[in-house]
Amino acid sequence: MSRDNIQRRISSVLELLPKSEQKIGKTILMEPAKIISMTASELAAYAGTSPATVIRFCKKIDIPSFTKLKIGLSAEIDTPVHEGYSDIAADETVAEIKAKLLGNAYQSMQETVALLKEERIERIVDILVQAPILYVYGIGASYLVAENIAQKWNRIGKTVVCVQDPHVLIATLVSAPKNAVFFGISHSGETKEVLRLMEVAKKHQLKTIGLTQFGDNSLSSKADYALQTVRSNEAVLRSAATTSLHDQFIVVDVLFYAYASRNFDQTLDRIQKSKEEVREYEK
Repeated sequence: MSRDNIQRRISSVLELLPKSEQKIGKTILMEPAKIISMTASELAAYAGTSPATVIRFCKKIDIPSFTKLKIGLSAEIDTPVHEGYSDIAADETVAEIKAKLLGNAYQSMQETVALLKEERIERIVDILVQAPILYVYGIGASYLVAENIAQKWNRIGKTVVCVQDPHVLIATLVSAPKNAVFFGISHSGETKEVLRLMEVAKKHQLKTIGLTQFGDNSLSSKADYALQTVRSNEAVLRSAATTSLHDQFIVVDVLFYAYASRNFDQTLDRIQKSKEEVREYEK
C-alpha cells in the first residue's frame, strides 16, 4: 500500500498557497503529532485561520478530508521514512552517483504513484477505449513522454498522432472525430503551446487529459482529467529533467498497463504480431 506522503506534499506546494492556507501547512509541518488529535476547528483556531480554510487546504494537497489527512500523518509519525532529494556534488564516485540517482528516482516515483487515484485511472481508460484516435503533445522533455505514449498505444492498435509542430496539430484537431482525445503534457502545467492546444481541443469537443506536476496549475484546471506527478525539489544539476521524466513515465506506464489489462488478449495478440513484423523486416 503506497503512502500519501502528507508532509512531503505540503512542503512541495507550501510557498504556492494563499497565506491563510500556508498557516495551516506550516502548523502541520511544525507539530504533526499534535495535529492528529485535533478537529478541523481546533486546528483552524490554533493556526489563526478558519475551518473552511482547513478544508480548502486538504483539497489543495489532494486529500479528500481532514480525517484522511490525520490518518496519513499518523502513519508517517509511526513509520518515518527518509525524505529529501540528493544533488550530485563535485568529484563524486560512481557508486555515490548511482546511490543518489536511485534514491531520488525511487522516492519520487513512490510519491507519484501515491498521487494516482484508481478511479481516475479507470475513468481515463474508459475514454481511451472509446477513443478512435488520440492526439498527444509536449515540448522539450515532455515530448519524450508524448512519443512514449504514441509508441505504446500505436503498437497495440490505437491510432495516436504525435507531432512537434503545433500548427499541424491544430489543423488535425479541428477535424477530429467524435470521442477523440487530446493528451497534453507539461511538467510546469503552464507551457503556453500546450495550453493553447488544450483550448483548441476543448473548443472542438475533444475529451482532454493533462499530465503535470502536483499543485494548482493552468493545465490541470483546463483538462477534463488531470494526472499529476510529485512536485520534487529537483536538484540544481538536473540533467534533462531526470526526476520529473521518471515520474511522468511511470504515470504513463500505470495508465498503459491498466488499459492493456482491460483488453488483455487483444493487446497481447497485437504485441506479438508487431514483434513478428519487426523481426521479418530486419531479416
